[in-house]
This record gives sequence, C-alpha cells and structure tokens, in this order.
Amino acid sequence: MTSSPALSAIIPVFNGEGWIGRCLQHLEAAVVAAGIEAEVLLVDDGSTDATVAEASAALHDGHVALHVISQSNAGRFAARRAGLGLALADTVLFIDTRVFIDRDALAFVMPKVSDPATSVWTSHVIAATEDNPIAGFWQAIEHVAWRRYFKQPRTMSYGIEDFDFFPKGTTALIAPRKLLIDAFDAFDPTVDDWHKVNDDTAVLRWVAERVPINISPEYRSTYNARTTLPAFLKHAEHRGTVLIDGYLRPGARFAGAIGIVLAMTPVGLWFFVRHPIRSVALAVAGSAAAAVASERLGARRHDSLVLGRYAVPFGAAYLLGMWRGVALRAMSWRRRRGR
Repeated sequence: MTSSPALSAIIPVFNGEGWIGRCLQHLEAAVVAAGIEAEVLLVDDGSTDATVAEASAALHDGHVALHVISQSNAGRFAARRAGLGLALADTVLFIDTRVFIDRDALAFVMPKVSDPATSVWTSHVIAATEDNPIAGFWQAIEHVAWRRYFKQPRTMSYGIEDFDFFPKGTTALIAPRKLLIDAFDAFDPTVDDWHKVNDDTAVLRWVAERVPINISPEYRSTYNARTTLPAFLKHAEHRGTVLIDGYLRPGARFAGAIGIVLAMTPVGLWFFVRHPIRSVALAVAGSAAAAVASERLGARRHDSLVLGRYAVPFGAAYLLGMWRGVALRAMSWRRRRGR
C-alpha cells in the first residue's frame, strides 16, 4: 500500500479462530469491489487460540494491509479505542469477527461518506439461519423491535428523536474517525467493569445527537450467531447484563419496561415456588403467545417459531443477566459515592 488508505477497518477479537479468516475474506472482497485501499487493525484482546495466525493467512490481495495490535484482555470497548488511536484513514469501519460484510456494501456506501449527512452508516443485518436455526431467535427480536424499518427496508436516516425505533449497532458501523474518537472519549458507563458496558448503544446515542445515522439494504452484512444452546444462553445472559448500562437511562425507550420487569421478578419467583405446575403451564402458553405476536408484528414465521421454542430459557438467562447488570451498577454507584 503506497498511499493513505480510504478506510481503516478495526476488528476487536478474542479467540476468534474459525471466524476471523472468513470475516477478513469477505471484507477483502468488498474492498476490491469498491476499488479502494484499506487497512485492517486487528486488535487481539488477549486471545489464546490461533486467531492471529488465521488472520495473517486470510488476506492475499494487496488492497488490504493487516496490522495486528496485541493487548491484555480488556474488553471490546478498549480494543476499539486502541484501534482508533492508530487508524490512518479518516473513515473507520467497526466490524466484528462473526459479521460478514456483503461484497457490494462498500461500493454503495464509500462514495457517500464525504457528506456529513451521510457519513455514518449502521449495517442492515441479516442472520445466517440456513444452517443455524437458533439465529432466527435474534432475527425475530430485531424485526419486532425495529419494525419501523424492517416492515419496509429502504435507504433512510434517523436522528436522536427516533433513535430507539430503528436498527443500530457497531458490528458493521462506518463513521468518521474523529467523530468516533470524540464519542468514545465522551462515553460515561454506569458500571465499572468495562467488559459489561453497552458500548454500542451509548456511543451511537451520542453520535445521533450530532449527525444522522443512515441505514440501507444496500449496505448489508450477515451475522453468524452462536450455534449451540449453551453458547446461545451465555450470550443472552451477556446481552441482559449490558442492557442495564445501555437502556436503563433517562429518556431511553425501554427504560420503563426494564423497570417493570425488574420490579415483577420477586413476584414471579414467589408464584413459581408456590405454584410450579401453573408456572410451567403459563410459560408454555407465554411462549406460544410470543411466537404468534412476533409474527404479527413483522417477524418471519420460521423465526417466530424459533423465538417461541427458546423464549423460556432465553428469558431466564436474559433476566439473570439484567440482575447482574443491576448489581454491577449498584457496586459502581457505591464505589463512586465512597470517593
């Protein structure tokens, strides 16, 4: 690479063997299709597997230069901030190892990033459900939560006023490097454990207060979810934990619902202990109702059935994560008061 890259792709990774090579190959194909030069800053967050070796063997075209940054395990936020500090391009792509960007995605979006109104793009994400039915669960959730967009996917933008009604995420986010640095430096977590902060929602909320966030089915990527039930439940627990940092904040769309769920937890536990058979019956009925409701609200039928099948174990893991997030916030609050 003889000139400054047009794009700096920052990939935080912890034990990404089996995924990082394919992620990079998809990225390289998109870079070639866009006719640009790019660099990849692979921030190895303390991996103990062959992640770095697999990444080094994955890129063969001179359009992409790979730079490996190694650090002790500090979490995704710290890894991304380290990459931002070393990126050379004015435009940055955040992408995760389980996300495969479409071949024509960069060709669509890169000509638009010089305009401040179209400088930030969050990806239209589809779940890889063909060989992994569990992935349909997340797709159903997203199609319901962000139905304003998924009911009729189109090229559009949104700001802070309707931030909580449209898809967002940093798993394949394009934005100006300077804007992201400012957003990261302004980030104020409500928990002390940086592995459990909701870095994407809070960071993007800050961004949406300043510039529009754009989305389009032309800027698309595929998310590869966990393939086993234990991994799915572990991921669900983590999402429940970071939900507290990201959405239990003043003005957030889901803050009221989160408060109600937390307040009703003791009642639910009491009812389960006193009436276990009725509780099981209600859980089965609730799962069926969730499947029907999600389909009516825009999810695909197959994905809705998956949602119904895994609703109870997911709910238990997610609720456990939420309470873990509450505990982390309480400990952080106590430490800050004690200073």
